[in-house]
Amino acid sequence: MKSLLIILLACAASSLAYGGGTGSLTVQGYSVTLDLAGSQNDLVKVTVVPPQISGSECTYIMPRSVPGTYSKDDYGRFVMNPKAYSSTGAELPVRRDDNDIVITGTPVKIEYWVRDTWDDADGADVFQPTGSNIQQDTNFLINTHCFIGYFDGYKMLPYTITVNKPKGFYGATSLIRQSENATSDVFTAKNYPQLVDNPMMYCIPDTTSFVERGTKVMVAIYSHNKRMTSANVARDLKPVCAALGKFFGTMPVDRYTFIIYFAGSNQTNIMSRMAFGALEHSYSSCYFLPESRKSDEPNEMIRSTAAHEFLHILVPLNLHSKEIHDFDFKNPVMSQHLWLYEGCTEYFSMLARAQDNTMTEKEFFGEMKQKMTMGSMMMRGNPLSLVELSKKVLEPSYQKIYPVIYEKGAVTAFFLDLHIRELTQHKLDLLGLIRTLTDKYGPDKPFDDDALFGEIERIVPGVTPFFTKYIIGSDALPSTDLFAKVGYSYADSLSKKGHTFSNANFFFYNDIENAVVMKTRRTNEFGIQDGDTLVRINDILATPENKVELMSRFIWAPKSGDTVRVLVKRGNEELTLKSAPQEKLLTVRNVIEKVESPTSEQQMFLRKLFRKD
Repeated sequence: MKSLLIILLACAASSLAYGGGTGSLTVQGYSVTLDLAGSQNDLVKVTVVPPQISGSECTYIMPRSVPGTYSKDDYGRFVMNPKAYSSTGAELPVRRDDNDIVITGTPVKIEYWVRDTWDDADGADVFQPTGSNIQQDTNFLINTHCFIGYFDGYKMLPYTITVNKPKGFYGATSLIRQSENATSDVFTAKNYPQLVDNPMMYCIPDTTSFVERGTKVMVAIYSHNKRMTSANVARDLKPVCAALGKFFGTMPVDRYTFIIYFAGSNQTNIMSRMAFGALEHSYSSCYFLPESRKSDEPNEMIRSTAAHEFLHILVPLNLHSKEIHDFDFKNPVMSQHLWLYEGCTEYFSMLARAQDNTMTEKEFFGEMKQKMTMGSMMMRGNPLSLVELSKKVLEPSYQKIYPVIYEKGAVTAFFLDLHIRELTQHKLDLLGLIRTLTDKYGPDKPFDDDALFGEIERIVPGVTPFFTKYIIGSDALPSTDLFAKVGYSYADSLSKKGHTFSNANFFFYNDIENAVVMKTRRTNEFGIQDGDTLVRINDILATPENKVELMSRFIWAPKSGDTVRVLVKRGNEELTLKSAPQEKLLTVRNVIEKVESPTSEQQMFLRKLFRKD
């Protein structure tokens, strides 16, 4: 779940005209052509006509990183055979300087080919929603930073992008479309940051649109095996958008595009890393998700991921630091406030749904328990400063633990929300704090990274010790005290009697299309062998859709000591295998339970949290 940080939220509504005409302002910029129709061998040709450049040498920069990916991906390595030409048509000397292209002379045109990241072995470390897919007959997923760069010193000039498209293809994007016909589309962007902020997906169209509180929402999908439809995905997204509209009060954008690539389990070349997630933008979000086998059933992965990405409109799209506002694509510098950008956003994605009753109270606190457990596992019990993680996230050792921001970061945001409500006697909450900061700063006025904590202290006197201990510092969160505010008890660990199998060392392969094929590492008490196909557990038919639920219910966390019957198919033979779990004293971590008789104050706090008053 990585997210793209926006530079200017309102730039798509610019009144700037790119060209002549009465009353318009003429600005010389870039003219770029992406030749999708001429794609071959997973390559796309890119032609760039740059603005007038001065000097005897110039550098064409492809990003090392883009906002929100929190990783160095060096997109210049996917550029092949760059050539530059002078005004006389002569080819100019070109050399590669690590990620950049250095040209001797003054080019009036450059050409190169771009490899996609999904299929290329060199792109294995690029998160799919930030990369590119080039399949000439079926799909082009175009994150523009994978294809287009800028000349050093000329980043803020406008772009005109012409896309030559295959017959019948449609380009889904929130980029401003100036013209279109059967063979090409023309788009404009105010500058390079706005260009990077707008991905595109070209394929045979499958789109569904709806309106939520005046915002036109488009759902554009590509489903490899045609299992998913935009209509069914829109069905899942409508209640999410309604909940978010209620949470915001008013929708902050006039249009929004969900661009979703659904990968099939038979696409082993791009499914091997299971890197599912999304990248958020100011007017769209780009997703790489697995196809469901039953598209007519609600899809929780779509709902939860979409809620997170759309909520990034709050932070960092509307509220961000200078490091994000003027992002350095060549030598990126990270902001120290990932706790705000990702932690708060993940928490709000849960809170918004809980307030709208699309997530129950039990599910909300169950998700908190899971996040506390997962965060602890990721950190392996070691203390972690969220500010330190933010500053050093591009370093390899911190890259490995980066996902903890969605776990510990969300829990920390929840506790900060409770603390702010208590300090202000419910006159302000975390959402209100962010809105207050946005009123002062906003999309076009970034804050100073080092000054934010002081700004918050002026709005919420007394909050600084929380930041000092739990966000800047690495003290253990005061979970017991803060859960108690809303009528819940918390224990880091408890010993409870429970049932467990002592030797259930079997799982299942995730890349099998229509069967649940078991995977074993060692012998197990059931006698299941590697390659057995799971048919039934306790007479319940096992399917790819319910395999996790069945395994959790009967094998991984049995609720009783009853004998469990597992029917497997081994070759042409069906075998019934049996075993009974044993009762033992088990250590249960992160126990969150509702108190039996909450006080009136606790009940009031919980009602206000979920907006039930």
